Amino acid sequence: MILVAGVAASACGDDATGTGGSDGSGAGTTTASTGGAGGAPPTGEIVASITRYDLQVDLAAKAARSTLAVEVEPPGGDCFSAPSELPATAARFDGTDLDPSGISHDGAALRVCGPGLSPGPHTIGADVALVSQTFHGLDVGLSETPDFAGNTFSYLLSWVGGCDHFGPCDDDPSRLAHFTIEIDHAPGAVALCPGTLVAGSTTTRCELTGTPAPTYSAYAAMTNPGWVRTPFVTAAGVEVVFYEAAGGTIAASLDSVSVSDFLDWITTTLGPMPYGDELRVAGAPTVWLGFEHPANIVLYEEIGEIETSYQDTAMHVFMHEVIHQWAGNRTTLASAQDFAWKEAIAEYLAFVFERDARPAGEAEASLAYWDDISLQAAYHVRPEDEPPPPVDEFYGDVYGPGPMLLFVQLEPLIGADKVLAGIARFLQDGGAASVEALQAALEAESGADLQPYFDAWVFGSGAPSYPSFTVSTADAGGGMLTVTVTQAQGGAPLPCVVEVDVAGATSTATAVVDFGLDPSMTEVSVTIPFAEAVVSTSVDPRHKVVDAPVGLDLVSRPRRMVWKF
Repeated sequence: MILVAGVAASACGDDATGTGGSDGSGAGTTTASTGGAGGAPPTGEIVASITRYDLQVDLAAKAARSTLAVEVEPPGGDCFSAPSELPATAARFDGTDLDPSGISHDGAALRVCGPGLSPGPHTIGADVALVSQTFHGLDVGLSETPDFAGNTFSYLLSWVGGCDHFGPCDDDPSRLAHFTIEIDHAPGAVALCPGTLVAGSTTTRCELTGTPAPTYSAYAAMTNPGWVRTPFVTAAGVEVVFYEAAGGTIAASLDSVSVSDFLDWITTTLGPMPYGDELRVAGAPTVWLGFEHPANIVLYEEIGEIETSYQDTAMHVFMHEVIHQWAGNRTTLASAQDFAWKEAIAEYLAFVFERDARPAGEAEASLAYWDDISLQAAYHVRPEDEPPPPVDEFYGDVYGPGPMLLFVQLEPLIGADKVLAGIARFLQDGGAASVEALQAALEAESGADLQPYFDAWVFGSGAPSYPSFTVSTADAGGGMLTVTVTQAQGGAPLPCVVEVDVAGATSTATAVVDFGLDPSMTEVSVTIPFAEAVVSTSVDPRHKVVDAPVGLDLVSRPRRMVWKF
């Protein structure tokens, strides 16, 4: 149950850090009632849960009508409040217009009062005038941007804690709800929105009435008169369809066989696609490389031609956004502070497919990039700072440390198969989930106590500290070599497995040094076959552990580009 009455002082906005609920369903209980004492209509603040959003938007006219299906909790009431950055020009209870004197707005929340609503299902509606505005230098908000061909791309995008940019909405990211979205548009224009789509000449309708979705990804609408619908591939029961302006290069940059193989693999790993049998991929002039609307993902229109730290950017981002259909949409965040797990899962699973089924070098490039940008993170993977940092301030810090610390570093400690099984367990039921729940799923699959690991690497306040390793070698006789690795950063040793490549004049070997999940020693030695003098050693040459080389000045180190999607 959620409280949507009297929330003006705590309305979130997309820099919110509220903890959210535990079940994420948004479903309340229903109790039959006729109202207050003696059958009189109930009065007072309405406590209700929002189960469905029915949205009608005209992006050109900048107008929106929202109808919220709610479950009113006993004893009912006659005034309803919800986060909204916009005032309402009109409001309704159960389809009946309310007296304008009962509508008020304090800049953060909309409050509407009318005839008392008894416990049970009702609808509460509001009309707002949309405002063309974006937030945080991102695509969040309402924008009109020319695409590469000169067409106007109109985009209404919510993001974490941001659905109240567009009217009354519970902006807690833990809430899942159903949606219907109708977009009014000019004849011939193409409109897209999350869910099952029915296109019309001047109205396009989308429905998310099966698997619920969070407001940060499902509260969205977009139009572009230049989009051309082009079927791409059908695999795993899903038809992938591209929407690009004439001359677009996204679909042309992707290999249909590899896309098909990926869809087969990801649905085998996580289950059927949660939001229907069509996946629409739209190319647009966005700030982000991609965004994960349910059944309807958006990719930067020139993604097939830009150079990033990924070896095949278009394929990597496509996989990342598809994985979000499960990790971030069907299963949502317990709180904004849990943002890292959804990006980490999307990155890690894309990496696993790159490692197992894509050309040589792709997985290695991803690891090298993550390892590099992890060193500049200003926050822990799961920030515990007080007050909590706003999501737009820390979310860029998760793309490298997230997959590295939550998954890659755990592979040699608990087994790569257990990591993959833990992710599948974590996502299997949907709802709202936390980093703590991810830890529990990994523990359930591995049988290991991961608390020391998560305490050392994942949870914390302020900037994270990473280990520094020094290496020494000694001839052990009989063609054997002892390799000793010391954690030189000071303080308690961190749980990890470190690879050290040893090179001689004519041969090389790799020593695998395991500090364990709960290490007590800062120095560990292993003996390996190596029958010649050591010329050089290299710590973590394949980028499997986040470490800071001894003597590295992280403050003056130039910041690396973080690709966000």
